[in-house]
Amino acid sequence: MTVVSRVLIAAMFCGSVGSIITLNRNMFHLDADIFWGSTDLEQGLRSVYRLSCGYLGFHAIMFWMIRNPVAGQMTPLFRESNQLQKHSTTGVERLVPFSSWTLLAFSASMLFNGMASLLSLTGQALPAWVVLVGGALFGIAFSSAALTAIIVRYVILPDMVERKLDMDHMFLKHEQMMHNFSLIFLSIEMVFGWVQLPIAMVAFGFLYGSIYLIFAEYWAVKGGGYYVYEFIDTRPKSAPFLLLGLVLVCAVSFSIGVLALYLRSENVVIGTVFVVLFLIFSTRFIKPTEVDS
Repeated sequence: MTVVSRVLIAAMFCGSVGSIITLNRNMFHLDADIFWGSTDLEQGLRSVYRLSCGYLGFHAIMFWMIRNPVAGQMTPLFRESNQLQKHSTTGVERLVPFSSWTLLAFSASMLFNGMASLLSLTGQALPAWVVLVGGALFGIAFSSAALTAIIVRYVILPDMVERKLDMDHMFLKHEQMMHNFSLIFLSIEMVFGWVQLPIAMVAFGFLYGSIYLIFAEYWAVKGGGYYVYEFIDTRPKSAPFLLLGLVLVCAVSFSIGVLALYLRSENVVIGTVFVVLFLIFSTRFIKPTEVDS
């Protein structure tokens, strides 16, 4: 089944690249005024908010994770032994989980769009590719953050409860940034109407996800020797179905953002309520119990 799983991952990667190259450019059209703002006040607010979020994200990566003297804790599936084992991580190894990639995408999106907003504020004429890259980064960040929050709340935490594993480390401040606050801060931009998400941009989310799955397989075979998440192991008979399920959840996660922005364009109150409800049912700030998991 490893071959089938790898073919599926490769197909998702190639399909994403092919879609981005071949789709009509109008399907990726974005309004620069929506992203950067049309007045000094709008541009200033976007710049301050995004650069602050970008700094917070990179601060969490550098100081709460990579340079943190206290090792991170995880219980990955080691490929050779096929056993779940506790494992401590330090330095850049703490960036192996997809949740870390979510935080990287969030930080990159906020920093790039924040710098673009700041340049707009100073009167710089930005080329068309800047708004396209900014929109793509936001789409990647939002779909990754939504996917991470949903998987953590409804798959990883319940599984840890069932296995009676210690989960205190899942609620440390950098974990909260990866699992909860990245999605919250991105959703705030949606509530304010500062972004656009054309449905075609789901291709960028698939591309980012497929790159991670390629990395995860390489890491398990040639790197650290483990899968951070048991459900991305390419060997079981159920592996191709689980991977297809991840693709489906990724598409649903992105579609939630598209729907939220559509609802907001029709009615700000309805759109805002939808986003708030989505956040309530996708994030988790306290440990679950056997009763509520």
